[in-house]
Amino acid sequence: MSGISETDALRVYWQSSEDMSVVDSESVQTIITSPPYWDLKDYGHEDQIGTADESYEHYHNRMKAVWEECYNVLKQNGTMWIVVDTIMERGDLQLLPYHIAQRAEEVGFVLQDLITWYKPTAIAGMTDRNIVSKKEYIIYLSKNRNHTFYEENSMNGKEDPAVSDDHRLGNLWRFPVKRGTTGDNFLHKAPYPQVLTDRIVRISTEPGDTVLDPFLGSGTTALSALERDRQCVGFELNQEFETVISDRLNSLQQKYLTEF
Repeated sequence: MSGISETDALRVYWQSSEDMSVVDSESVQTIITSPPYWDLKDYGHEDQIGTADESYEHYHNRMKAVWEECYNVLKQNGTMWIVVDTIMERGDLQLLPYHIAQRAEEVGFVLQDLITWYKPTAIAGMTDRNIVSKKEYIIYLSKNRNHTFYEENSMNGKEDPAVSDDHRLGNLWRFPVKRGTTGDNFLHKAPYPQVLTDRIVRISTEPGDTVLDPFLGSGTTALSALERDRQCVGFELNQEFETVISDRLNSLQQKYLTEF
């Protein structure tokens, strides 16, 4: 299934982000996403990336096609932020964040940092790890060495451990995570929290800019963008997410009506 869902500030294309020719070149200020993992979850779509019957190398070849599209639509001073963890697959630890960063660099991206997202409320899931993982990584990339970064917008309060004594943002971010609780149709069991995408939107964009998520999922990136008067473009194969995204946007609109 393919098509487009569109509002004044949000466009969602129900298709693979391996082809983003519908988005103008150099029109996006920042990209925020969490890609599908290799051989971890079946999303029920024949074109999904990371199925059990494709090799780890083939998975990265397809992901690299997405990073090439991202590079094309990103502005010269733009950034890309990829939330991902290492994985235990078939008995081996795969350093997925490092392998993704390597492919992105091959496309032309500049690796700025590898941020650790500490999740104090993380619980054991479907994994064969002996030790419960309480972190993920945020791969921070830019199209060029000179890129937009609004350091003055980086703090979430005085008690934020990511902010050092000299008020500069550090590379250890502490955000609790809640497992998905939005009814039986909520397909993401552990989406990243909106406070995480809120921070990235604040430090990498300004009102009116466009934010892209090539794996939109339940729409957390879109919510962060729209709440802060940014535009958002998303790509998602599974159109079952449409109802979830619509419900979340309706809740956002109701919040503004209530506040008004």
